[in-house]
This record gives sequence, structure tokens and C-alpha cells, in this order.
Amino acid sequence: MTDRHHLAPALPLLLVSTLLAPLGGAADTDPASPVTLAEVSIETLSEQAVLTGTSIPWRRAELSPRVEGLVIELFVDEGDLVAAGDAILALDARLAELEVEAAAARVREAEAAHADAIRVRDELLELKRGRHASETEIQSAIARVDMAAASLSGERAALARTRELVQRHRLAAPFDGMVVAKQVEVGEWVKRDEAAVELVAMDKLRIRALLPQRDYARVTQGAPATIRFDALPDRDFTGEVLARIARGDERSRSFPLLIDLANPERLLAPGMSARVRVELAGELTEVLTVPRDAVIAKSDGSREVWRLQVDDGIARAWPLAVVTGRAIEDRLEIVQGGLAEGDRVVLLGNERLRPGQVVTPQGPAAETAAVD
Repeated sequence: MTDRHHLAPALPLLLVSTLLAPLGGAADTDPASPVTLAEVSIETLSEQAVLTGTSIPWRRAELSPRVEGLVIELFVDEGDLVAAGDAILALDARLAELEVEAAAARVREAEAAHADAIRVRDELLELKRGRHASETEIQSAIARVDMAAASLSGERAALARTRELVQRHRLAAPFDGMVVAKQVEVGEWVKRDEAAVELVAMDKLRIRALLPQRDYARVTQGAPATIRFDALPDRDFTGEVLARIARGDERSRSFPLLIDLANPERLLAPGMSARVRVELAGELTEVLTVPRDAVIAKSDGSREVWRLQVDDGIARAWPLAVVTGRAIEDRLEIVQGGLAEGDRVVLLGNERLRPGQVVTPQGPAAETAAVD
């Protein structure tokens, strides 16, 4: 078990600015600000692998009609969201519709022939009782009924086929998603093997990361993963390992790792870069943690905490840049920063502080701060 009570120091620039800040001045003239404190503590966690990854579609399709034809209606454009079953485009189906009418007429003709054959057969069976019909005539009538039934079945199948052809002149979305590309317009002739639109599912994404060979055996299917996207640096997303791909790159000695991630708000899109933290099986490590509310996410993506310092009985709060890692319930791992176990940080009231401002600790940690 690794003992890590002190992490890497904060950025040199921040230390210099902190040291150069006046000990008195404007901060002393301001009234003491009431704050609630929390302690930096140590948690025992499993080790993590930190990987780089890219979001890719978990479901993607290049859609084309099942028959060739002239586009007469186009119902979508690039960027449109569609649901499964929504119409994408329609082809000119007039000739196919005429085939349906002709097939329907042949079905009616076959139905009439079948009904007439049944009538003749039944009449001959009645005559047979009075010995007015021969066995040969009766068997011929029965055969004609069977042939009429077969003909009717064939015509009905032909009608179903022509109706299906009409349906194939319309293209529908096979799943919910976004139209990300459109290659046709109204008036164009499309073929079966040419994509008309590209559809990408947006309710879920797949993260593809590269796993070093040294960690390959320590990542299991279903292992929890935390993903932070460069496009949303102040927010963590959680997912699970879907699979390790057993096909490594001979140059980098790394293996693809797939992680599925829910995207109900559609904040994420394929092609985004991400930093991925995956739980590794094996030894446990000790890490520093602070309450989630003690960490302030800044507009540039960096994060900071306000650490309490007590000099000559006066408590002051100073900002300290930190790098966070895993979320453990309501606490965050501190990966980098000048914190140590037992340090006190501002939990509530940190949004209005200025460097070196005098504070009045409130809550359970107030007595400890006063003693220091």
C-alpha cells in the first residue's frame, strides 16, 4: 500500500503570486468573512489508469433506398434529429402503384375462378348422390378447385410483392439519431448501393481509448471509468468498460479499450477528445480527498481550493490550484496540488473570498482553527 500524504506542489506561478501578496492591506480592512471549513483526508482506493480517448458513434448507418428511383420528397436536412420510423425521403412510386392495381385485379379474377370451381365441385357432389355424375367428373372438379386455389395463392403473393415494392420507395430512419450528412436532393436519381444520408445515434456514445500493454490484464469488463472531455472540462462523466480489443498496435504496444457512455442531454458528440480514468484490479493506494463543494471550477478549466492558514491567531484564506481525479461519492481525489492530510479548506463561502482575506470559521472545524 503506497503512503502518499503529500502530493506534488502547486504551480510555481501561483506560489510566487501568493508569496508576493501583501500580508495586510485591503484584505485586512474588509470585515472577516464567515466560512464553513472541511478537512483534507485520505481515502484508500484502487489504482487507476489515465488514458486518452476519442468519442465515436456507438451506432452509425449510411442509409440508401432498397430500390432505384427519382427523389420526389426529402424530409430531412443535415443536423435534423429523427426518431426510428421517421420518413427520410420518398421516390417516385407511380409505376409500382400501377403494378399494385394490376395485381389486385388478378387477385379478384383468381378469387372468382376459385369460387366458381368450388361451386361446380359441390354441384357434382350433389349429383353423385343421385348417380347423375361420374367419378371422373367429380375428380376433375376437385382438381380444378385445387388449381384455382393455387392460382389464387400465387396472385395474392404477387400482390403482396408489388405492395412491398411501393413501400421500398420510401426510406425511413432505422433508429433515433441525427442526420450528419445528406448526399441527395429532390430531382436526383438514387441507386440502391449509394448512400443518401448518414445517421448517427446521439443517445449514447462510445469512447475509444488506448490501453498500455502493462495494464491490459488489470482492466475487466464492466470496470468503472470516469471521462472528462476537453470540450466540457468542468464536468465528469461516468461509464463502464465495454470491452478490451485483443488487437494491439505493434509500435505503441497499446490496445483499444471501448467504454459506453449515456448522452441523454446530447452535450457530447462523436469526435471529441477525452481523458479517461479506468479502475485497475489489484493493489489499493491512498489518495488525498476534499469535499466536492470545496473545489471551484474556473472558466479556463482549472480548479482551485481555498486553504486556511492561521498566523498569530488570525485565520486567512488563500487560493491554491489543484488537479482533481476521481469522484468518491461527495468527495474528489486531489491528484496534484500543495495540500496535505489535515489541511483545512473552505467548504462554504469560498465564492466571495479574496487572497489573504480574514475569515471567521464556522461549523465543526471552527474550534480546531481557533486553536491553531
